[in-house]
Amino acid sequence: MKLNLHRLWVFEQVVECGGFSAAARKLYMSQPSVSQHVHKLEVSLRTTLIDRSGPHLRLTAQGEVLLQYAQQISSLAQEVAAALDQVSDAPSGRLVVGCTSTYANYLLPPLLARFAERFPGVECHLRVGNTTEIMAQLADGEVRLAVLPGDRTGSSQHHRMEPILGEQVVLVASPGHPLAGRTVTPADLVREHLLFREEGSATRRAQDDALARWKLSPARCSEIRGNETLKHAVIAGLGIAVIPQRCVDRELQDGRLALLRPVPGLPTCTITLATSRETSLSPAEQEFASLLRTKGDA
Repeated sequence: MKLNLHRLWVFEQVVECGGFSAAARKLYMSQPSVSQHVHKLEVSLRTTLIDRSGPHLRLTAQGEVLLQYAQQISSLAQEVAAALDQVSDAPSGRLVVGCTSTYANYLLPPLLARFAERFPGVECHLRVGNTTEIMAQLADGEVRLAVLPGDRTGSSQHHRMEPILGEQVVLVASPGHPLAGRTVTPADLVREHLLFREEGSATRRAQDDALARWKLSPARCSEIRGNETLKHAVIAGLGIAVIPQRCVDRELQDGRLALLRPVPGLPTCTITLATSRETSLSPAEQEFASLLRTKGDA
């Protein structure tokens, strides 16, 4: 029995993409070619890996076992590439950074541009999701380095959480709001329409922390996905919101948004560098981590 590693990789992509057609599009192959690779893999292993009787992809018991080994082989291949990079003069390969949408919009693009200029041999990618989604990708090994809001649990058995930057959150309203520019107490806010991010986002955690600090249960609230949408909802006058300051600096400067000054005030949050304990960082990942730490020192 001989295991063809390329066919094994194609099989892994089919499972990851959820079907032959999606895998073919990702791999720039025809669907019959992808199907043939998986069929030949099954023939060489003398077993059936995928149950084709239903409308959705479903692995057989043998397929489940093989997938676990395929993922281990892929991870080992990445470690081999990382080890080879360590003896090279400059990092190469791929850099995949996980992050939330806020950091994808306001923090990481200029850093990635600086990194790409310094290391042109590295292909840079961003994986964007809310904090819960990126932590899941970090746990699954889809990313090995992520920039995330501070996690209350800190380092764990599987992750390292290293503080690198401070993040100020602010309470904002439209310029025409009656409380705009004023110092406000929880009593002033109790009947205001508060706009919240979705569960799982870091901004939502900051918003929940603010309500706890103010001992406030709002009479009216709405949930909005994404800080960009949240910001524009406040500009439109739909309500007030706690939001990271870096998201609204421009709007505060040009007068499209106004600050409210709550008492008690809002604390500074922490931006962390999250890495996996399961594998060592590649030279490219180490260099990018160093760049992030340098920004924190600055």
